[in-house]
Amino acid sequence: MSIYLIDREKCESPETDFSIEENDPSLNGQAALSLLYEFKLCKEDFNRLFLSRCGIDYISKYFFSRKLDLRVLTHPVETNTCFEKAKMLGSWDPLNVIKAFYFEYSGNNSLYAVVVPETGCFINRSRLKDILCLPGNGYIKKAELLPRNMSFGTCSPFITNNDLKMNGGKVAKIVFDTETLAVKKADKTLDDFSFGLDHRMSIQMNYYNCFKMLKKMYPDVIAEAEILALSFKEKLSRANGKINIAYEFNSLNYRTAKFINSIHGYGDVSISNDYVDELDLPEVLTHNRS
Repeated sequence: MSIYLIDREKCESPETDFSIEENDPSLNGQAALSLLYEFKLCKEDFNRLFLSRCGIDYISKYFFSRKLDLRVLTHPVETNTCFEKAKMLGSWDPLNVIKAFYFEYSGNNSLYAVVVPETGCFINRSRLKDILCLPGNGYIKKAELLPRNMSFGTCSPFITNNDLKMNGGKVAKIVFDTETLAVKKADKTLDDFSFGLDHRMSIQMNYYNCFKMLKKMYPDVIAEAEILALSFKEKLSRANGKINIAYEFNSLNYRTAKFINSIHGYGDVSISNDYVDELDLPEVLTHNRS
């Protein structure tokens, strides 16, 4: 993988002949798997290579003006799910990989997105309808059409004005998780987001800072709510002086997911994961899960 940063000292000297397909070892066939290569670009080149083609160069403007951490990563292979990306990033916790789910409401054919870290659990759609205060007897279903410059496996919250319902698009609301915002604001970690159409690229910024940027851009569309609730079944049994506790989580809030990931002790641990993302549509994407 390679890292791309904005170099403030180069902000007035674009290098228009720089080509990532030719110069980036993660993309030109050398398949560099570690974060070994770092490229510092002026803001104009950073936008030209990554953001302007999607109409989302407002990202660099916001982060550059506030001196906030922002970088783009290129990957040697395509990824479609958060688990695949976390594995690619090495020691990254899936909780630092952010997914954007787009749903369509049958009552008005509008798109509603939730932006949450990968906890491993699916989104409760019935509860989501209540959170969004959607009227009528309609139902929420997986979106079959996405905003411009997105594909299934690269969905992001980075929309443009043309995507908005009020401007003839379909996006009515994008919601971030309130609890996650509070924790991410405090810990200031970098979080990984997909963007654009290339499954070999991602953009990294803090989840809270991402929310603040989009809220400034689209105040009537970007919102926060308690999306990630804690819902589980517990089974406790005691025999021969040993206690066995089994949990089945239907939903995990961010703090509980973070606590579970932080537990250290000793013993035998077995993990199974189907790595199935609930919005891996169309079915052609399923061949990459093996």
